Amino acid sequence: MRIGILTYHCVPNYGAQLQALSTVCYLKKAGYVPIMLNWYPKDLQDMYEKRVGQEQIKAHDDFTKTYLPVTETCRNEKDLIDAIKKNKIDRIVVGSDALFKYTPLIKRFSLDRAHYKIKRKHVVSCEKLEGNPFFGEFLKSLSSDIKAAAFSVSSQNCPFNTMLPTEKKKMKRALENYSYISVRDSWTQKMVENVLGKDTIRISPDPVFSFNQNCEDIIPSKDQILKKYNLPTNYVLLSFGKHYTNKKYVEDIINELKQKGLTSVWLPMPEDAFTVSAVDVLISTPLNPMDWYSLIKYSCGYIGERMHPIVVSLHNSIPFYCFDEYGIKTFTGRGLKREYNKETSKTYLIVKRAGLLENLFSYKENTDFPHVSIVVNGILNFDKTKCSEFARNVQDDYQQCMKDVLKKILSLIPQHYSLTLFISA
Repeated sequence: MRIGILTYHCVPNYGAQLQALSTVCYLKKAGYVPIMLNWYPKDLQDMYEKRVGQEQIKAHDDFTKTYLPVTETCRNEKDLIDAIKKNKIDRIVVGSDALFKYTPLIKRFSLDRAHYKIKRKHVVSCEKLEGNPFFGEFLKSLSSDIKAAAFSVSSQNCPFNTMLPTEKKKMKRALENYSYISVRDSWTQKMVENVLGKDTIRISPDPVFSFNQNCEDIIPSKDQILKKYNLPTNYVLLSFGKHYTNKKYVEDIINELKQKGLTSVWLPMPEDAFTVSAVDVLISTPLNPMDWYSLIKYSCGYIGERMHPIVVSLHNSIPFYCFDEYGIKTFTGRGLKREYNKETSKTYLIVKRAGLLENLFSYKENTDFPHVSIVVNGILNFDKTKCSEFARNVQDDYQQCMKDVLKKILSLIPQHYSLTLFISA
């Protein structure tokens, strides 16, 4: 059985590529032939090439060539349909990641107060309905025998309440082509249920929550990583972008870590736009996603931004202190005041499920940064027992959800696959 996977598999983003690889390895272990549908619209590629350096992009391209069995490049839905037919794809899994990210029509315009005129915002193709395969409209052009499931998809805090009735109708018509839909967070759950008029959409884990189990044979060892990057065993990673924080604050955290006898290591983002020279070890780009994962997995702690570093930390019971940059502010009352809605942040929702909100600070909710002692003590006093229990529960949930996905799109599940599921669950 040849199963096509449609997701963000080749963008220069560590978490995006790791979730794709996790699904590939899971399906291989289950006895299927996974094939990455190499959908990469030109405008999305152009956007990343403006943000990320060529050496780092090459590191992600090399990762794709090494680990992911891809089709020819698909720039549009016609290319995608042709690739599915050419590669004799039998079933399709769409996800995980922020595939249901959508910019409503009303949000594509803003008021230029300086010139008293309306400005149209640039929206890439993957934030629209037309020509965006993630919402499932293209499935109508395939054989009725090819069933598809959307798994652990996120809307990336889409303000779906601002969608027009015509938009919801189009989205509903597209989503109804799926045989199964699960989402990664409760905000996306509300969106999909609102669009479909159902209250039965399930929340399922990001595939990176099962990376150790799915990809155990290809993860570098701790000794390999420590030797490659010349690291001690007691290192703590820091990873920040330039938009919210400042070097002085990060340097204060580094000094606090030193006082506690911990080595500070800078973990770069793909954009590599912000670094602090005061760290003990500066890891720079290019950095491949497998090493990025392993550096977190073998660390004593992670302090920084983004969602997938927190997922990797939770999965491996690594202490963390998260600086959350996600979520949106919405108008409340009579529309005169804007308040931050924490429930729109994908990172907040994951940390909340883990019961570890004391280790999260939201940029958009607060103005004063937490004292550096609070951040470092959050690492030193981290509740590993609670985290490990959460990780085990999420792994069991992942296995059950994948079982449900395949039941919906396959007519028969091999016996060895069923046994694997029951042992894990």
